[in-house]
Parts: sequence; structure tokens; C-alpha cells
Amino acid sequence: MTTVRMWFESLTDSVFALGAAARETQRAARTAELEHAAYDPDRIRLLDAAVHIDNAPSSVPFRPHDAAVFTIGDTLSKTVRVLRELYLNTALAYGYGTAWAIGQVLDGQQPQTVKLGRTGDGHYKLPADLCPVPPAMPALEQWSGYRKFEQARARLLDIEDAGNVAEYLDQQPYLSDRDATDLHAALDIVAGHADAAYAYGVLAESALHFVLLNAKAQHTHTRA
Repeated sequence: MTTVRMWFESLTDSVFALGAAARETQRAARTAELEHAAYDPDRIRLLDAAVHIDNAPSSVPFRPHDAAVFTIGDTLSKTVRVLRELYLNTALAYGYGTAWAIGQVLDGQQPQTVKLGRTGDGHYKLPADLCPVPPAMPALEQWSGYRKFEQARARLLDIEDAGNVAEYLDQQPYLSDRDATDLHAALDIVAGHADAAYAYGVLAESALHFVLLNAKAQHTHTRA
């Protein structure tokens, strides 16, 4: 006998899968950051010995130890950058995708899954109507986690504002000492974007469970 899954079950699983993806990329990004921070070429005593490389000018020595250390450092640096970008994009997909699902349910819709776009290079495209920051959802005021949810959304608003400040100051031909301080402060705030998006996603997932309570209760009542 085939069990028919209800729309709210598959929607819950869809959101959970986005959260699982965000957690994996978060873990990978942090591991890469630790590996990169631990690899300190300045502590390595480089060997001066060279080897001959075919088709290379004999006057240019090739030092394999130098080459290995440089390549390792460069690779770790690139890996950190790629995984940070992946974590940010996946965390945003989790947070904004779940917010989209909440909005759909509050509007009386029954989506089977979260709907997101993807670019050709594999990046999620966020719902345009939720950008740059998802709107407040006063319909959730009866939910015990509503205050924290709004605080997480406010954090995203602060990051959006800081990003605009950083972009503006970065384009200026000259920065005063005060401007430079403001730029660094804004960049520090923006650096927490991925973690803020993930934190918003975690609370949004709980909010989705709250808004689905009525749908689940109606389904149980219908079956009884």
C-alpha cells in the first residue's frame, strides 16, 4: 500500500534539506578557515636547493620547496574564498527559501516544496519579492519565537545597510581617517552575513512548523 505524503510533510522536508545543506557548507567553510590559519609559511624554513626543469631557462632556478609552500598557501586561500561564498549563498537560500514558504502558507497556499532559482554556475537565486531582506510577518506574533525571529531579521537589515555604506565608501577616491574607520566597521558587520542568514533560517524553520500546525490539525480532523 502506497502512503500519500501530504504537502506540508514534503514542504517541511524541503526546508530541512536546505538547512542541512547550509550546515554542511558552514562546517566546510570553518574547517577551511582553520586550516588556512594554521598554515603559516613564515614558520617554514625554506630549502634553497633547486632542480632543473625541462624547457625552463637554466638561469632561473626552480626551488621545489618554495613552489610547494606557495601552492599550498594559494590553494588554501582560494578554498576559503570559494567555501565562504558557497556558505553565504546556501545560508541565504535556507533563510529566504523558508521565509518564502511561510509567506505562501500564510497566504493560504499549499506548496509541496520550496521554489528557488539556480544560476548556470550553481548559485541559488533568491525570491525577488523577498530581497533585499524578507518583510516582517506580524501574523506570527502569537508564536513564542516571534521576537527572536524579528531580531534576526533586523540583523539582516543592519547588514544590508552596512553593505551599502561599505560599497559607497569603497568607491570614494579619498577616505578620511573617520571614513576609513567607518569602512572597516561596515566590513566587519558584512562579514557576519552568512551566519546571520543561517540564524534567520533556523528561526524561520521553527516559524514554519508553527504556521503548519493548523494545516496538520485540519488534516488529522479530516481523517478522524
